Amino acid sequence: MGMKGRVPAVFAGVALVAAIAVAAAFGAHRADPGISGSTITIGGTFPLTGPASLYKTIPAAENAYFDYVNAHGGVNGRKIDFKILDDAYDPSKTVPLTQQLVEQNKVFAVYGSLGTAPNLAIWNYLNQRKVPHVLLATGDSYWGFSAKKYPWTIGFQPDYPGETKIYGRYIVQNMPNAKIGVLYQNDAYGKNYFAGLRVGLGAKKSQIVSQQAFDLSAGNVTQQMLALKASGADTFVILATPTPAIQAMVTAAKIGWNPANVFLNNVSAVSTFLKLAAANGAKVDGIISTGAYVDASIPEESNLAGVKLGKQILSQYASSLDPNNSLTFYGLANAWTMVYALKNAGKTPTRAGLMRALKNLDPKKAKNPFLAPGVSLKTGKKDNFPLEQVQLIRWGGGATGNWNPFGKVYGGVR
Repeated sequence: MGMKGRVPAVFAGVALVAAIAVAAAFGAHRADPGISGSTITIGGTFPLTGPASLYKTIPAAENAYFDYVNAHGGVNGRKIDFKILDDAYDPSKTVPLTQQLVEQNKVFAVYGSLGTAPNLAIWNYLNQRKVPHVLLATGDSYWGFSAKKYPWTIGFQPDYPGETKIYGRYIVQNMPNAKIGVLYQNDAYGKNYFAGLRVGLGAKKSQIVSQQAFDLSAGNVTQQMLALKASGADTFVILATPTPAIQAMVTAAKIGWNPANVFLNNVSAVSTFLKLAAANGAKVDGIISTGAYVDASIPEESNLAGVKLGKQILSQYASSLDPNNSLTFYGLANAWTMVYALKNAGKTPTRAGLMRALKNLDPKKAKNPFLAPGVSLKTGKKDNFPLEQVQLIRWGGGATGNWNPFGKVYGGVR
């Protein structure tokens, strides 16, 4: 009898260890890139330098939120490692940096990358490799309407043409005889915005008496502003990133052009920028824009739970950031959405699980504290636009002023 039909204990132990090793190796093999037992690695490209560097506040605020989450247990026990790379708003830099994130840093997802042209440059690359390309810091409508062709991409903020449709309709209803002058960035970002304005104006688009495109590389918009003044326009629509938007407001004052009505696209409608423009002579009172996030600079919102939480997070993890710069709350709102999706992407998150979570945002469950009252997150089978609600806001108080919400919350913005 002896050992016949029995496995010696030492061999049984070895077999058990081997089985555990194989299982561990199999589990590790099954984990998507960027996922370890203790971390989730994500990354994106942002203009920390260059013509759009005023947006560098956004990734800093997002990183602060991730630090806050990490300090409170992370995402299902894993801490977020957020890699922020500087592409200076230059698509030719975005491409190799994104390849670095995917092929060298092995990120789980490319998250929050900023800019329309930069994201268009990496769109195909990421979708071909089935790498989540998510919560982009650009409101172009491409990200929503191209979901079938590019299923691994999703935006975040209300889309640009939806926003400018509202301006167009507001002008038609409240300024029917307006002579409209438009300053827009000569790229996909500016053209997307301008297209929405024309749709919103409808038959009144013939009242656009001057449309002036500018290139960021030019460094200023002086010639365009002189042309707009010469056109006799009394209603001015600014469709630009922060630096040229500030230049436009300041230049208008310098050349003595005082249009009765001014509209400023949301991505440049930041209290910090309005105050800077006013401090340099711009007449900013009465400027109209839209808002979708809580804003600590608005007195009526200062006691909201989201504002209080945001200030607490910034004070602990990004004390150099100004809570009155509304870009900070954009960043917090975006990062909250990413964390929510990661928590719902599975105990061990998968790339496919992340996309499912982002494309099934239920407003009853995904209650983002950093969104403005009346604004909610919602996506579904035929809806790839997470945010589709905005409220009109108007500036008052000059260099020491703030935005004031007015009118209804507009839904279905796209």
